[in-house]
Amino acid sequence: MNRDFLELFMEKTSFPEEARQELRRCNQLLDGAGLGEALQGAVSFFYHSQCSVKAVEPLLQGVAASSGISVYTVWLLFLMQAAQRARRDYLAQGVCEEIFWDTFCDLRYKLLECKTIHGVWGNFVASWYPIFYTCQIVKLGRLEFENAVYEEEEPYEGHGILLRKGDPVKSIHIPSSGEPFGLEARLDSYRRAYAFFQEELQGKPLVCTCHSWLLYPPYNQVFSPTGNTADFRKDFQILGGEAQETFHDAWRVFGADYQKPVEELPEKTSMQRAFKAWLSAGQKPGEGFGVLVFDGERLLTR
Repeated sequence: MNRDFLELFMEKTSFPEEARQELRRCNQLLDGAGLGEALQGAVSFFYHSQCSVKAVEPLLQGVAASSGISVYTVWLLFLMQAAQRARRDYLAQGVCEEIFWDTFCDLRYKLLECKTIHGVWGNFVASWYPIFYTCQIVKLGRLEFENAVYEEEEPYEGHGILLRKGDPVKSIHIPSSGEPFGLEARLDSYRRAYAFFQEELQGKPLVCTCHSWLLYPPYNQVFSPTGNTADFRKDFQILGGEAQETFHDAWRVFGADYQKPVEELPEKTSMQRAFKAWLSAGQKPGEGFGVLVFDGERLLTR
């Protein structure tokens, strides 16, 4: 792997020093074992296959098996190496350096989550990342905005907006950055997005969608009514939700203990206590869907 870019990436995205040391060590191991070229070849194949994670997965599993390095660490080194071309592509599209690096700080957030959940410095959610390498997402302030389309069969009409299936929208994602998540931080993010996409919007409102466990309607009984998560829900017109048999986002709430039986789940935070009580009562988890309309100054859906 290009060591200079590795150092640049870790510096620009503020990786913890302990993680930097481990990634340097693993990178040297790969180079010493003659596997650095295999990793670079995987990057080339990744872009050749329209950024398909499934296409390169066997290659990276092979690198991990041959080197003895955790496959999660190999995935992270791969994603960092692939970011060298992504940087050029973002800049070619007129995205400034600052926004590129802010966007790719997502790898730091997932690095920390991987350390918490699996005990290694790496990445265990590579399937999330193709949109980063095809330049379809940017982080603007607190939130990430992905180029997407309205996917619902039922049209949405409100606030002077008519959305039909297939119409372009921005999909909002909430990275686990630890940054403030209050209303002012979110409004700042919406304003930045409105300015960033102004040529595309041509004076029209910014229309965003969000599919997230945070918007699941029954969770109004779980989230504290005075908390930022409950307030975030007010930014949207929530159109519906779907119950699930499995709590796919349990790791976000319970960390490394997420696979324990319900009665053994931790209760260290108010959110953990609330979700444990919810699950203990036999309630199902789920995901919700909402639409947000912002006219440049005001949230019309709030």
